[in-house]
Amino acid sequence: MFLNVLSLLVGFLCLFVAVLMFFNSKPNRKINIYLIIILFVAGLQRFSNAIEVLGVTTITFSPLKIRLTLAFYIIPIYYLFFRRLIHKKRQIKKELLHFILPTVLVLIDVLIDGYKINHLFYLVFSVCYFVSILLLVNKLLQTKRLSMFEKGSYKTIRTWTLLMTIIAFSLVVCSNYFLFNETTSKIDLNVFYRVSSLLWLTALIYIFKNPIIIFGEHNFLKSLHKNELQDLLIWHTKSLKVIDEKDKMIYNAIFNKIDSIILDIQILQKSVAVISTNTLTAKTIARELKIPKSHLELVFKYYCHYSINDFSNLVKINYALSLINDGYLKDYTVASLGEKCLFNSRFTFSKNFKKFTGLSVSDFINAQIK
Repeated sequence: MFLNVLSLLVGFLCLFVAVLMFFNSKPNRKINIYLIIILFVAGLQRFSNAIEVLGVTTITFSPLKIRLTLAFYIIPIYYLFFRRLIHKKRQIKKELLHFILPTVLVLIDVLIDGYKINHLFYLVFSVCYFVSILLLVNKLLQTKRLSMFEKGSYKTIRTWTLLMTIIAFSLVVCSNYFLFNETTSKIDLNVFYRVSSLLWLTALIYIFKNPIIIFGEHNFLKSLHKNELQDLLIWHTKSLKVIDEKDKMIYNAIFNKIDSIILDIQILQKSVAVISTNTLTAKTIARELKIPKSHLELVFKYYCHYSINDFSNLVKINYALSLINDGYLKDYTVASLGEKCLFNSRFTFSKNFKKFTGLSVSDFINAQIK
Protein backbone atom coordinates (compact mmCIF):
# COMPACT_ATOMS: atom_id res chain seq x y z
CA MET A 1 0.00 0.00 0.00
CA PHE A 2 2.78 2.43 0.96
CA LEU A 3 4.63 1.91 -2.34
CA ASN A 4 1.40 2.39 -4.29
CA VAL A 5 0.77 5.73 -2.59
CA LEU A 6 4.42 6.65 -3.10
CA SER A 7 4.10 5.78 -6.78
CA LEU A 8 1.03 8.02 -7.01
CA LEU A 9 2.89 10.90 -5.33
CA VAL A 10 6.00 10.44 -7.50
CA GLY A 11 3.84 10.31 -10.62
CA PHE A 12 2.13 13.57 -9.67
CA LEU A 13 5.45 15.29 -8.88
CA CYS A 14 6.99 14.15 -12.17
CA LEU A 15 4.02 15.56 -14.07
CA PHE A 16 4.20 18.78 -12.03
CA VAL A 17 7.91 19.29 -12.78
CA ALA A 18 7.37 18.46 -16.46
CA VAL A 19 4.63 21.11 -16.72
CA LEU A 20 6.80 23.61 -14.81
CA MET A 21 9.70 23.05 -17.20
CA PHE A 22 7.47 23.17 -20.26
CA PHE A 23 6.05 26.60 -19.42
CA ASN A 24 9.57 27.77 -18.62
CA SER A 25 10.88 26.57 -21.99
CA LYS A 26 9.94 29.62 -24.08
CA PRO A 27 12.25 32.15 -22.42
CA ASN A 28 14.84 29.47 -21.81
CA ARG A 29 16.24 28.29 -25.10
CA LYS A 30 18.51 25.70 -23.54
CA ILE A 31 15.89 23.66 -21.74
CA ASN A 32 16.26 19.94 -22.39
CA ILE A 33 12.94 18.98 -24.01
CA TYR A 34 13.76 15.28 -23.63
CA LEU A 35 13.93 15.65 -19.85
CA ILE A 36 10.42 17.10 -19.97
CA ILE A 37 9.27 14.10 -22.04
CA ILE A 38 10.98 11.64 -19.68
CA LEU A 39 9.40 13.25 -16.63
CA PHE A 40 5.99 13.36 -18.30
CA VAL A 41 6.14 9.69 -19.36
CA ALA A 42 7.50 8.55 -15.99
CA GLY A 43 4.82 10.56 -14.20
CA LEU A 44 1.99 9.35 -16.44
CA GLN A 45 3.05 5.71 -16.10
CA ARG A 46 3.29 5.79 -12.32
CA PHE A 47 0.24 7.96 -11.73
CA SER A 48 -2.04 5.94 -14.03
CA ASN A 49 -0.74 2.64 -12.67
CA ALA A 50 -1.18 3.77 -9.05
CA ILE A 51 -4.82 4.84 -9.48
CA GLU A 52 -5.49 1.48 -11.15
CA VAL A 53 -3.82 -0.57 -8.40
CA LEU A 54 -5.45 1.50 -5.65
CA GLY A 55 -8.84 0.68 -7.15
CA VAL A 56 -9.78 4.19 -8.26
CA THR A 57 -10.48 2.82 -11.74
CA THR A 58 -10.84 -0.60 -13.33
CA ILE A 59 -9.64 0.67 -16.70
CA THR A 60 -5.90 0.70 -17.40
CA PHE A 61 -4.42 3.95 -18.68
CA SER A 62 -0.82 2.73 -18.47
CA PRO A 63 0.69 3.22 -21.98
CA LEU A 64 2.93 0.14 -21.88
CA LYS A 65 0.13 -2.10 -20.67
CA ILE A 66 -1.95 -0.97 -23.63
CA ARG A 67 0.80 -1.30 -26.23
CA LEU A 68 4.25 -2.70 -25.37
CA THR A 69 5.82 -1.50 -28.64
CA LEU A 70 5.78 2.03 -27.17
CA ALA A 71 8.84 0.89 -25.20
CA PHE A 72 10.86 1.37 -28.39
CA TYR A 73 10.37 5.13 -28.04
CA ILE A 74 11.61 5.35 -24.46
CA ILE A 75 15.24 4.25 -24.87
CA PRO A 76 15.99 6.71 -27.76
CA ILE A 77 14.42 9.52 -25.72
CA TYR A 78 16.81 8.76 -22.84
CA TYR A 79 19.73 8.70 -25.27
CA LEU A 80 18.75 12.07 -26.76
CA PHE A 81 18.32 13.49 -23.26
CA PHE A 82 21.93 12.57 -22.44
CA ARG A 83 23.09 13.81 -25.84
CA ARG A 84 21.63 17.27 -25.33
CA LEU A 85 22.76 17.41 -21.71
CA ILE A 86 26.37 16.66 -22.62
CA HIS A 87 26.77 18.11 -26.12
CA LYS A 88 24.44 21.07 -25.42
CA LYS A 89 23.37 21.12 -29.07
CA ARG A 90 20.01 20.80 -30.77
CA GLN A 91 20.04 18.90 -34.06
CA ILE A 92 16.35 18.36 -34.71
CA LYS A 93 16.66 16.60 -38.07
CA LYS A 94 19.22 14.09 -36.78
CA GLU A 95 17.24 13.55 -33.59
CA LEU A 96 14.06 12.74 -35.50
CA LEU A 97 15.86 9.85 -37.23
CA HIS A 98 15.89 7.99 -33.91
CA PHE A 99 12.09 7.80 -33.94
CA ILE A 100 11.64 6.29 -37.40
CA LEU A 101 12.08 2.64 -36.32
CA PRO A 102 9.88 2.93 -33.18
CA THR A 103 7.14 4.58 -35.28
CA VAL A 104 7.29 1.80 -37.88
CA LEU A 105 7.04 -0.87 -35.17
CA VAL A 106 4.09 0.83 -33.45
CA LEU A 107 2.27 1.12 -36.80
CA ILE A 108 2.87 -2.59 -37.47
CA ASP A 109 1.56 -3.37 -33.99
CA VAL A 110 -1.57 -1.29 -34.64
CA LEU A 111 -2.25 -2.76 -38.09
CA ILE A 112 -1.42 -6.41 -37.41
CA ASP A 113 -3.48 -8.26 -34.80
CA GLY A 114 -1.48 -10.42 -32.43
CA TYR A 115 1.87 -8.78 -33.29
CA LYS A 116 4.57 -9.63 -30.76
CA ILE A 117 7.85 -7.88 -30.15
CA ASN A 118 10.93 -9.88 -31.06
CA HIS A 119 12.69 -10.16 -27.72
CA LEU A 120 16.20 -10.53 -29.07
CA PHE A 121 15.72 -7.56 -31.40
CA TYR A 122 14.60 -5.36 -28.49
CA LEU A 123 17.53 -6.60 -26.40
CA VAL A 124 20.07 -5.58 -29.07
CA PHE A 125 18.19 -2.31 -29.71
CA SER A 126 18.11 -1.26 -26.04
CA VAL A 127 21.65 -2.41 -25.20
CA CYS A 128 23.12 -0.52 -28.18
CA TYR A 129 21.41 2.66 -27.03
CA PHE A 130 22.50 2.17 -23.44
CA VAL A 131 26.13 1.65 -24.53
CA SER A 132 25.83 4.91 -26.48
CA ILE A 133 24.55 6.58 -23.29
CA LEU A 134 27.54 5.26 -21.35
CA LEU A 135 29.90 6.70 -23.98
CA LEU A 136 28.24 10.10 -23.62
CA VAL A 137 28.45 9.94 -19.82
CA ASN A 138 32.11 8.99 -20.03
CA LYS A 139 32.70 12.04 -22.21
CA LEU A 140 31.14 14.24 -19.53
CA LEU A 141 33.25 12.65 -16.79
CA GLN A 142 36.39 13.28 -18.85
CA THR A 143 35.57 16.96 -19.43
CA LYS A 144 38.47 19.18 -18.41
CA ARG A 145 38.01 22.60 -20.01
CA LEU A 146 35.36 24.38 -17.97
CA SER A 147 34.66 27.97 -17.03
CA MET A 148 34.86 28.74 -13.32
CA PHE A 149 31.08 28.91 -13.01
CA GLU A 150 30.77 25.63 -14.89
CA LYS A 151 33.23 24.11 -12.44
CA GLY A 152 30.94 25.25 -9.65
CA SER A 153 27.92 23.49 -11.17
CA TYR A 154 29.87 20.56 -12.68
CA LYS A 155 29.39 18.34 -9.63
CA THR A 156 25.64 19.00 -9.73
CA ILE A 157 25.39 18.09 -13.42
CA ARG A 158 27.69 15.08 -12.97
CA THR A 159 25.64 13.71 -10.07
CA TRP A 160 22.41 14.33 -11.98
CA THR A 161 23.84 12.53 -15.01
CA LEU A 162 24.92 9.52 -12.96
CA LEU A 163 21.53 9.38 -11.25
CA MET A 164 19.74 9.41 -14.62
CA THR A 165 22.17 6.74 -15.89
CA ILE A 166 21.08 4.46 -13.03
CA ILE A 167 17.43 5.09 -13.93
CA ALA A 168 18.15 4.36 -17.61
CA PHE A 169 19.98 1.16 -16.66
CA SER A 170 17.07 -0.05 -14.52
CA LEU A 171 14.73 0.72 -17.42
CA VAL A 172 16.78 -1.32 -19.89
CA VAL A 173 17.16 -4.29 -17.53
CA CYS A 174 13.53 -4.37 -16.42
CA SER A 175 12.00 -3.80 -19.87
CA ASN A 176 13.98 -6.74 -21.24
CA TYR A 177 13.02 -8.86 -18.26
CA PHE A 178 9.33 -8.13 -18.84
CA LEU A 179 9.55 -9.05 -22.50
CA PHE A 180 11.31 -12.35 -21.81
CA ASN A 181 8.73 -13.14 -19.14
CA GLU A 182 5.72 -12.08 -21.17
CA THR A 183 3.14 -14.11 -19.27
CA THR A 184 3.71 -12.17 -16.04
CA SER A 185 4.65 -8.83 -17.61
CA LYS A 186 1.63 -6.92 -16.25
CA ILE A 187 2.27 -8.05 -12.68
CA ASP A 188 5.99 -7.32 -12.96
CA LEU A 189 5.25 -3.94 -14.50
CA ASN A 190 3.24 -3.00 -11.42
CA VAL A 191 6.17 -4.03 -9.22
CA PHE A 192 8.60 -2.07 -11.39
CA TYR A 193 6.54 1.12 -11.17
CA ARG A 194 6.31 0.87 -7.40
CA VAL A 195 9.96 0.04 -6.71
CA SER A 196 11.36 2.42 -9.34
CA SER A 197 9.36 5.20 -7.70
CA LEU A 198 12.01 5.16 -4.96
CA LEU A 199 14.63 5.96 -7.61
CA TRP A 200 12.47 8.68 -9.08
CA LEU A 201 11.80 10.14 -5.64
CA THR A 202 15.57 10.49 -5.19
CA ALA A 203 15.80 12.15 -8.61
CA LEU A 204 12.96 14.56 -7.79
CA ILE A 205 14.52 15.55 -4.47
CA TYR A 206 17.76 16.24 -6.32
CA ILE A 207 15.91 18.33 -8.92
CA PHE A 208 14.22 20.47 -6.26
CA LYS A 209 17.54 20.95 -4.46
CA ASN A 210 19.21 22.04 -7.74
CA PRO A 211 16.90 24.46 -9.61
CA ILE A 212 19.39 24.76 -12.49
CA ILE A 213 17.99 21.40 -13.72
CA ILE A 214 14.47 22.82 -13.89
CA PHE A 215 15.19 26.34 -15.07
CA GLY A 216 18.05 25.51 -17.43
CA GLU A 217 21.44 26.95 -18.18
CA HIS A 218 20.25 30.01 -20.09
CA ASN A 219 18.14 31.39 -17.26
CA PHE A 220 20.89 30.47 -14.85
CA LEU A 221 23.37 32.45 -16.97
CA LYS A 222 21.01 35.43 -17.04
CA SER A 223 20.87 35.28 -13.24
CA LEU A 224 24.60 35.14 -12.58
CA HIS A 225 24.54 38.71 -11.30
CA LYS A 226 22.32 37.57 -8.43
CA ASN A 227 24.59 36.74 -5.50
CA GLU A 228 22.06 34.36 -3.94
CA LEU A 229 22.67 31.88 -6.75
CA GLN A 230 26.41 32.40 -6.68
CA ASP A 231 26.62 31.72 -2.97
CA LEU A 232 25.58 28.12 -3.73
CA LEU A 233 28.57 27.81 -6.06
CA ILE A 234 31.14 29.59 -3.87
CA TRP A 235 30.70 28.38 -0.32
CA HIS A 236 30.08 25.00 1.25
CA THR A 237 28.42 24.45 4.61
CA LYS A 238 30.74 21.56 5.45
CA SER A 239 34.50 21.24 5.15
CA LEU A 240 35.49 20.36 1.57
CA LYS A 241 38.40 18.21 2.75
CA VAL A 242 39.97 16.72 5.86
CA ILE A 243 41.50 19.34 8.17
CA ASP A 244 45.30 19.16 8.12
CA GLU A 245 47.06 18.58 11.44
CA LYS A 246 48.84 21.94 11.18
CA ASP A 247 45.47 23.72 10.86
CA LYS A 248 43.59 21.93 13.65
CA MET A 249 44.53 24.39 16.38
CA ILE A 250 43.06 27.36 14.47
CA TYR A 251 40.13 25.25 13.25
CA ASN A 252 39.17 24.24 16.79
CA ALA A 253 39.47 27.85 17.94
CA ILE A 254 37.09 29.23 15.28
CA PHE A 255 34.86 26.20 14.62
CA ASN A 256 31.78 27.79 16.19
CA LYS A 257 32.41 31.05 14.29
CA ILE A 258 32.90 29.62 10.77
CA ASP A 259 29.27 30.03 9.67
CA SER A 260 29.29 33.59 10.96
CA ILE A 261 32.54 34.39 9.15
CA ILE A 262 31.20 33.00 5.87
CA LEU A 263 28.00 35.03 6.28
CA ASP A 264 30.04 38.19 6.91
CA ILE A 265 32.11 37.52 3.78
CA GLN A 266 28.93 37.02 1.76
CA ILE A 267 27.58 40.34 3.02
CA LEU A 268 30.91 41.98 2.21
CA GLN A 269 31.04 40.61 -1.34
CA LYS A 270 27.60 42.15 -1.97
CA SER A 271 28.55 45.58 -0.63
CA VAL A 272 28.93 47.87 -3.64
CA ALA A 273 30.54 50.50 -1.44
CA VAL A 274 33.35 48.07 -0.61
CA ILE A 275 33.86 46.14 -3.88
CA SER A 276 33.79 49.28 -6.02
CA THR A 277 36.70 50.80 -4.10
CA ASN A 278 38.68 47.82 -2.77
CA THR A 279 40.08 44.62 -4.24
CA LEU A 280 39.12 41.86 -1.82
CA THR A 281 42.52 40.43 -0.92
CA ALA A 282 43.05 38.37 2.22
CA LYS A 283 44.41 41.48 3.95
CA THR A 284 41.47 43.66 2.89
CA ILE A 285 38.81 41.12 3.90
CA ALA A 286 40.47 40.42 7.26
CA ARG A 287 40.64 44.16 7.95
CA GLU A 288 36.99 44.73 7.00
CA LEU A 289 35.78 41.79 9.12
CA LYS A 290 38.19 42.58 11.96
CA ILE A 291 39.46 39.00 12.19
CA PRO A 292 42.99 37.55 12.02
CA LYS A 293 44.22 36.85 8.51
CA SER A 294 45.04 33.25 9.50
CA HIS A 295 41.37 32.64 10.42
CA LEU A 296 40.23 33.97 7.07
CA GLU A 297 42.73 31.84 5.15
CA LEU A 298 41.52 28.70 6.93
CA VAL A 299 37.89 29.43 6.04
CA PHE A 300 38.82 29.87 2.38
CA LYS A 301 41.00 26.77 2.38
CA TYR A 302 38.32 24.41 3.69
CA TYR A 303 34.95 26.02 2.93
CA CYS A 304 35.36 27.92 -0.33
CA HIS A 305 35.45 26.41 -3.83
CA TYR A 306 37.91 29.13 -4.88
CA SER A 307 41.26 30.45 -3.77
CA ILE A 308 41.23 33.97 -2.28
CA ASN A 309 42.68 35.35 -5.53
CA ASP A 310 40.02 33.64 -7.67
CA PHE A 311 37.34 34.73 -5.21
CA SER A 312 38.52 38.32 -5.52
CA ASN A 313 38.31 38.18 -9.32
CA LEU A 314 34.93 36.43 -9.09
CA VAL A 315 33.54 39.29 -6.97
CA LYS A 316 34.82 41.79 -9.55
CA ILE A 317 33.19 39.85 -12.40
CA ASN A 318 29.98 39.61 -10.41
CA TYR A 319 30.05 43.38 -9.99
CA ALA A 320 30.62 43.73 -13.74
CA LEU A 321 27.62 41.48 -14.44
CA SER A 322 25.39 43.62 -12.22
CA LEU A 323 26.59 46.76 -14.03
CA ILE A 324 25.91 45.16 -17.41
CA ASN A 325 22.46 44.19 -16.18
CA ASP A 326 21.87 47.83 -15.17
CA GLY A 327 22.79 49.02 -18.69
CA TYR A 328 26.31 50.30 -17.99
CA LEU A 329 27.58 49.41 -21.46
CA LYS A 330 24.92 51.55 -23.13
CA ASP A 331 26.94 54.62 -22.16
CA TYR A 332 30.44 53.28 -21.49
CA THR A 333 33.02 51.00 -23.10
CA VAL A 334 34.15 47.52 -22.05
CA ALA A 335 37.53 48.99 -21.08
CA SER A 336 35.76 51.48 -18.81
CA LEU A 337 33.76 48.64 -17.26
CA GLY A 338 36.99 46.76 -16.51
CA GLU A 339 38.49 49.83 -14.84
CA LYS A 340 35.37 50.42 -12.77
CA CYS A 341 35.60 46.82 -11.53
CA LEU A 342 39.23 47.49 -10.50
CA PHE A 343 40.95 45.34 -13.12
CA ASN A 344 44.41 46.55 -14.15
CA SER A 345 43.78 46.23 -17.89
CA ARG A 346 41.09 45.38 -20.43
CA PHE A 347 42.98 42.16 -21.22
CA THR A 348 42.89 41.03 -17.56
CA PHE A 349 39.20 41.90 -17.35
CA SER A 350 38.31 40.04 -20.57
CA LYS A 351 40.39 37.03 -19.53
CA ASN A 352 38.69 36.75 -16.15
CA PHE A 353 35.23 37.38 -17.61
CA LYS A 354 35.72 34.48 -20.02
CA LYS A 355 37.27 32.37 -17.26
CA PHE A 356 34.27 32.68 -14.95
CA THR A 357 31.33 32.87 -17.33
CA GLY A 358 32.70 30.86 -20.27
CA LEU A 359 31.69 33.73 -22.59
CA SER A 360 33.22 36.95 -23.88
CA VAL A 361 31.52 40.17 -22.81
CA SER A 362 29.86 40.55 -26.25
CA ASP A 363 28.64 36.93 -26.27
CA PHE A 364 27.25 37.34 -22.76
CA ILE A 365 25.32 40.46 -23.78
CA ASN A 366 23.92 38.62 -26.82
CA ALA A 367 22.82 35.74 -24.54
CA GLN A 368 21.05 38.25 -22.30
CA ILE A 369 19.12 39.69 -25.22
CA LYS A 370 17.80 36.31 -26.47
